[in-house]
Amino acid sequence: MSKREYLFAELHVDRVVLERFSQEMSAYYEDEELSAKHNYYSSFKRKLLWHIRHSLSERQRQALLLILSGKTERDTAASMGISQQVVHIYKARAINKLRDKFQC
Repeated sequence: MSKREYLFAELHVDRVVLERFSQEMSAYYEDEELSAKHNYYSSFKRKLLWHIRHSLSERQRQALLLILSGKTERDTAASMGISQQVVHIYKARAINKLRDKFQC
Protein backbone atom coordinates (compact mmCIF):
# COMPACT_ATOMS: atom_id res chain seq x y z
CA MET A 1 0.00 0.00 0.00
CA SER A 2 1.45 3.33 -0.99
CA LYS A 3 1.63 6.25 1.41
CA ARG A 4 -1.13 8.07 -0.43
CA GLU A 5 -3.46 5.09 -0.17
CA TYR A 6 -2.64 4.74 3.51
CA LEU A 7 -3.63 8.36 4.23
CA PHE A 8 -7.04 7.89 2.64
CA ALA A 9 -7.76 4.37 3.80
CA GLU A 10 -11.11 3.89 5.50
CA LEU A 11 -11.13 2.53 9.01
CA HIS A 12 -13.59 -0.15 9.94
CA VAL A 13 -15.05 0.94 13.29
CA ASP A 14 -17.25 -1.41 15.24
CA ARG A 15 -20.66 -0.08 16.26
CA VAL A 16 -20.10 -1.13 19.88
CA VAL A 17 -16.89 0.90 20.02
CA LEU A 18 -18.74 3.97 18.74
CA GLU A 19 -21.51 3.53 21.31
CA ARG A 20 -19.03 3.18 24.16
CA PHE A 21 -17.08 6.20 22.96
CA SER A 22 -20.19 8.36 22.90
CA GLN A 23 -21.09 7.38 26.48
CA GLU A 24 -17.70 8.21 27.99
CA MET A 25 -17.33 11.44 29.88
CA SER A 26 -14.72 14.01 29.12
CA ALA A 27 -11.88 14.49 31.59
CA TYR A 28 -13.20 18.02 32.10
CA TYR A 29 -16.78 16.92 32.81
CA GLU A 30 -17.84 17.57 36.42
CA ASP A 31 -20.96 15.98 37.78
CA GLU A 32 -22.19 17.28 41.15
CA GLU A 33 -22.17 13.79 42.62
CA LEU A 34 -18.66 13.06 41.35
CA SER A 35 -17.47 16.44 42.58
CA ALA A 36 -18.95 15.80 46.05
CA LYS A 37 -17.29 12.37 46.22
CA HIS A 38 -13.97 13.85 45.11
CA ASN A 39 -14.19 16.56 47.79
CA TYR A 40 -15.09 13.98 50.46
CA TYR A 41 -12.19 11.70 49.54
CA SER A 42 -9.77 14.63 49.35
CA SER A 43 -10.84 15.77 52.81
CA PHE A 44 -10.55 12.22 54.18
CA LYS A 45 -7.10 11.84 52.65
CA ARG A 46 -5.91 15.12 54.19
CA LYS A 47 -7.22 14.11 57.62
CA LEU A 48 -5.66 10.67 57.35
CA LEU A 49 -2.25 12.09 56.39
CA TRP A 50 -2.45 14.62 59.22
CA HIS A 51 -3.19 11.88 61.76
CA ILE A 52 -0.43 9.67 60.35
CA ARG A 53 2.03 12.54 60.84
CA HIS A 54 0.81 13.70 64.27
CA SER A 55 -0.91 10.78 66.06
CA LEU A 56 1.52 7.94 65.49
CA SER A 57 4.93 7.27 66.97
CA GLU A 58 7.95 7.68 64.72
CA ARG A 59 8.46 3.92 64.28
CA GLN A 60 4.75 3.29 63.64
CA ARG A 61 4.80 6.04 61.01
CA GLN A 62 7.90 4.59 59.35
CA ALA A 63 6.45 1.09 59.26
CA LEU A 64 3.06 2.22 58.00
CA LEU A 65 4.50 4.45 55.26
CA LEU A 66 6.78 1.67 54.03
CA ILE A 67 3.85 -0.76 53.92
CA LEU A 68 1.67 1.81 52.15
CA SER A 69 4.41 2.30 49.57
CA GLY A 70 4.05 -1.36 48.61
CA LYS A 71 6.66 -3.13 50.71
CA THR A 72 5.85 -6.35 52.50
CA GLU A 73 6.23 -6.74 56.25
CA ARG A 74 9.40 -8.73 55.65
CA ASP A 75 10.92 -6.00 53.44
CA THR A 76 9.85 -3.33 55.93
CA ALA A 77 11.48 -5.26 58.77
CA ALA A 78 14.72 -5.60 56.82
CA SER A 79 14.86 -1.89 55.96
CA MET A 80 14.05 -0.85 59.55
CA GLY A 81 16.41 -3.39 61.13
CA ILE A 82 13.75 -5.09 63.26
CA SER A 83 11.86 -8.38 63.18
CA GLN A 84 8.79 -9.00 61.08
CA GLN A 85 6.69 -9.54 64.22
CA VAL A 86 7.58 -6.07 65.50
CA VAL A 87 6.55 -4.57 62.17
CA HIS A 88 3.23 -6.42 62.44
CA ILE A 89 2.74 -4.98 65.96
CA TYR A 90 3.59 -1.45 64.77
CA LYS A 91 1.15 -1.79 61.89
CA ALA A 92 -1.66 -3.16 64.08
CA ARG A 93 -1.24 -0.43 66.70
CA ALA A 94 -1.11 2.30 64.05
CA ILE A 95 -4.27 0.99 62.40
CA ASN A 96 -6.04 0.85 65.77
CA LYS A 97 -5.03 4.44 66.57
CA LEU A 98 -6.22 5.65 63.17
CA ARG A 99 -9.45 3.66 63.48
CA ASP A 100 -10.14 5.40 66.83
CA LYS A 101 -9.62 8.81 65.19
CA PHE A 102 -12.13 8.07 62.42
CA GLN A 103 -14.90 6.43 64.45
CA CYS A 104 -18.27 7.99 63.72
